[in-house]
Amino acid sequence: MEVAVIADELTAVGFRLAGARILLATPENIESCFSVAQQEAELVLLTAELAALLPAAELQAALHAFPPLTLVIADLRRRQEPPDLALEARRALGVLP
Repeated sequence: MEVAVIADELTAVGFRLAGARILLATPENIESCFSVAQQEAELVLLTAELAALLPAAELQAALHAFPPLTLVIADLRRRQEPPDLALEARRALGVLP
């Protein structure tokens, strides 16, 4: 399985050791990195900080599409957290505590 990780250099280290393809994105190249990952990988992991730089519609389309499976993750420094999917699901179902 081809795994692509779009992240900062520190976050990418562990994924690189696990054999993932690493795309070090910047605000200037995030859209092209994301496009390459979507075309070439079966699983795309994208840090929340970099996900925030993508157009919202493009990110939402990718998160709902399959393949590839696209997930937003926290970076190693936890500068920006990904959405809390469990909380969003409870809100959608109307079962908040």
